[in-house]
Amino acid sequence: MSRRNRKAEACIDFINLALGGFLILSPWLFGFKSQLGWHTSWMAGTAILVIALFSIADLFDSVSIPTMFESEEWISLTIGSWLAICPWILNFNYDVMAMQVHLAMGGVLATIAAIELWILNRYPA
Repeated sequence: MSRRNRKAEACIDFINLALGGFLILSPWLFGFKSQLGWHTSWMAGTAILVIALFSIADLFDSVSIPTMFESEEWISLTIGSWLAICPWILNFNYDVMAMQVHLAMGGVLATIAAIELWILNRYPA
């Protein structure tokens, strides 16, 4: 992988790290009323945070990461898509703030992952 690609990948991983942290803190920041909204934010935020940490660690040649995390983009796409639709599936769409945060964060995560997957498939290493 070229030095330029590593910088771009590290930038995306740090963005995902920040988004995961934001998701974890969002129930307190926005005062979610739904318990399912709280739990979904925590679980999805923790998953994104852990995946981002593993992806950042994978950029260092001295750290060996399990091959499962080579598909980090697919996992992020799945979590982002889930976040975008979960207010209706889990029926906490009455909590407008939780619904808006989940929809926005899910859309951002899924879009970033989809663009990353498109780039990886368009320009293979």
